[in-house]
Amino acid sequence: MKTKSPNSSKEIIELNQNYENAAKQLATLLRPKTPKNVLMALDCAPNNGALNPIHYLDGFQPLQIFKNLAASFLGPDQCWIEQLMTENGYLRFKTDFRLGEEIGLWQKIFPNSYPLKVNWNEPFCVKHENGATKIWHPRWRDLIHRQSFATRGEIVKFLYEGGNSYWQPYYLPLPMPNKPEDWGATYRLLFHCPAAKDPELIGGLWLSRRGFKIYPGKGAEMGLISPQTPHAQA
Repeated sequence: MKTKSPNSSKEIIELNQNYENAAKQLATLLRPKTPKNVLMALDCAPNNGALNPIHYLDGFQPLQIFKNLAASFLGPDQCWIEQLMTENGYLRFKTDFRLGEEIGLWQKIFPNSYPLKVNWNEPFCVKHENGATKIWHPRWRDLIHRQSFATRGEIVKFLYEGGNSYWQPYYLPLPMPNKPEDWGATYRLLFHCPAAKDPELIGGLWLSRRGFKIYPGKGAEMGLISPQTPHAQA
């Protein structure tokens, strides 16, 4: 069954310069070791001076979504995005979970040792390499939209379902301007990573919905993120 796309929003969020700098530094560390150009997407929930990185992945498909969403704003000026996508010979890549672990984005966790890793008094996520994720919060019974969270039993079962599992801190979604308090958002920042050069932030996408687990599909909204540093068009 095909997942319904999020609703498009005209709300454009400008990324704080300090978060932009932190994201560029992280993208430099995560960039695949290849002499070819790559596009990278970095998911985060920047708040209170911290970038709060969540995940990273190949950026080609997210950039296509960015291009389509930006068409009504950029008009003919979006041709530079087309050039990025077609003229630079990008290498597609898969998320390197070992590299993410080395940098400190997450920690590998095993069913037989999870009691030593997990602190049930703090919120956290457990995810598989296929993207499936469970969220634990010690106060989940007291929070609205508590269906966003998993129980202890569901977390343990998830660890035993097979495949590699990874633990990471859970970062609360960001409040959305002009939305009720129960709406939260995460950011997906898009980088052009030329060979032998520093990553350049193209822009990004924000994704928002009600609750604490933010994902695309029915009930979600998506809009553009603009960097404070203008993109150097070719």
